[in-house]
Amino acid sequence: MASSSASTGPPGAAPGVPAGTSAGPGLPAQVLQQLVDQAAGFNLFAVPEQTAGECSDGATGFVVTARLHRFDVLLQSPDTGKVQATNVFGEAVGQLNMRWSMIPDDFLARPDRQPPPTKLNPALSQRFVMQEMTFLFGNGEDGFRSFGTGRTFPMMVGKQSRIVIGAIGNVTEGLGKFRGHVGNFTLCGDLAPNGFQGNVLVRFQDSQCDLRTQAALPPIQSQPAPDPETTYLLWAAQKGLEQPGLQNHFSFGPDGQVRGVDITTQLRLLQFDFAAPRNFEVKNFTVSQEIMGLEIGFGRGSVPNAPPAGTPLSPFLFEGVAQYSLLDRNGKTLGALLTNVVEGRRFDMTLPGAPGAPATRFGFFGPIVYGTGCFAGVEGMFYGSSGSVFYPPPGDQIVTHFYMARLNDPNGKFRSAARTGGWF
Repeated sequence: MASSSASTGPPGAAPGVPAGTSAGPGLPAQVLQQLVDQAAGFNLFAVPEQTAGECSDGATGFVVTARLHRFDVLLQSPDTGKVQATNVFGEAVGQLNMRWSMIPDDFLARPDRQPPPTKLNPALSQRFVMQEMTFLFGNGEDGFRSFGTGRTFPMMVGKQSRIVIGAIGNVTEGLGKFRGHVGNFTLCGDLAPNGFQGNVLVRFQDSQCDLRTQAALPPIQSQPAPDPETTYLLWAAQKGLEQPGLQNHFSFGPDGQVRGVDITTQLRLLQFDFAAPRNFEVKNFTVSQEIMGLEIGFGRGSVPNAPPAGTPLSPFLFEGVAQYSLLDRNGKTLGALLTNVVEGRRFDMTLPGAPGAPATRFGFFGPIVYGTGCFAGVEGMFYGSSGSVFYPPPGDQIVTHFYMARLNDPNGKFRSAARTGGWF
């Protein structure tokens, strides 16, 4: 999904281009794809430990300390006619310190601005600002500080009411191994009375391979899941310009003006692995060669006539809709999810080796509107973190999306108990 100002968005902002083609002025597309993919991607799961004040009706802000855990999500091969994933909640790897405040819908959040007192209403969807998010790993030497914003979504999971949240954070300072690296994350989970509990999907640009290691990592130490009624599905999306019909196209309104971009991408299995016994270590993420689905998306800028640049203090805002269809190896559609990205934040970046390329990194989140096939009746959230080089149509777009679907799954329909039949 991309905006009409020639910048990238998500639900569909992807390419994976054939060798020898050009992605626009400069380097061949396959070279740019390699540069974009010089990144560290990993999953965390936060469990609250201490809270200053209760995160409940009428609260205006929260100060929370949470324990960070390894979190392994692996989508299984859909050959059995099912869409399922293993969700392994692992050992503690660090600490997260948070200071959040509720904010009015029209408040312009910045690190140097204090929001007016705004009360949490569990019955309404509201915005909040993450004024402080400090992640510390292992012995505390490696980590990062960040700033961001998000929104609450009142939902029912089974017979229980929950305040589900989605948020995007941008790294403001790296510590230890993370020093000098740009990165962002998208988080999704529950705002419980004692604080935030849920997943943090992280992406750091790592052009010098400072964060990644080739060494074997200790195996994850499985522990009882803190939220057995929720299942996470993880996959990647990339472009496939070798196949007709996958090129980006401008979308025009009734007045003939460009209103956004229509984008189609191929869905592929994705695997992460990281650990922090003392210091942070992450393996290269792995994207399968096999295509396991298709995305058809539309994206646009959220603010008409907004400047196209995306900076840490003023990211480019975007929104959109997309449909994700998951297929078996025979090309049969097993199910599809229609999603509505209500908030996206895009940050411009420079790629070493391609300083003139229009490179970006971004995060996004929004509710699942409805599902078909095996996803019929499903409810939940969809979110992601991505890196891209975007040339407006007819130019190509190079992108790798990290996508996550967080499904309300009290009966465990989409959860696999064992890791079997993966495509890697």
